[in-house]
Amino acid sequence: MLERMNNCPYTLLVGRILLVLIYFIGGLGLLSGSVPIDYAASKGVPELLVWAGFAVKLFAGLAVIVGYQTRIAALALIVFTLATAFIFHDLFGTVFMKEVSMIGGLLVLAATGAGKFSLDGK
Repeated sequence: MLERMNNCPYTLLVGRILLVLIYFIGGLGLLSGSVPIDYAASKGVPELLVWAGFAVKLFAGLAVIVGYQTRIAALALIVFTLATAFIFHDLFGTVFMKEVSMIGGLLVLAATGAGKFSLDGK
């Protein structure tokens, strides 16, 4: 059964969507105006970087979902996640480790690409 799952393009499609859904939904805050600028400012993050971060979440998340320039989008999300992990979370705390796990999944995605069901189509 596991061998069939490895060769199933639907597994990669569903996996990549589930992996970045948290980024895409969070990035929608950019459109709804619910960007936590005050919280980020309390951590010393300039407002421009907060907006840039939400844009990365929205557009890179969408790119991975549809499978367009997936490897580049995954790398952008890795950089974003590294930055947020070290700026906003306690080193080796639960949320920090969740961020590290997300980076692991994004690294796998960057290595494998989007798969058959994508705009990249590979």
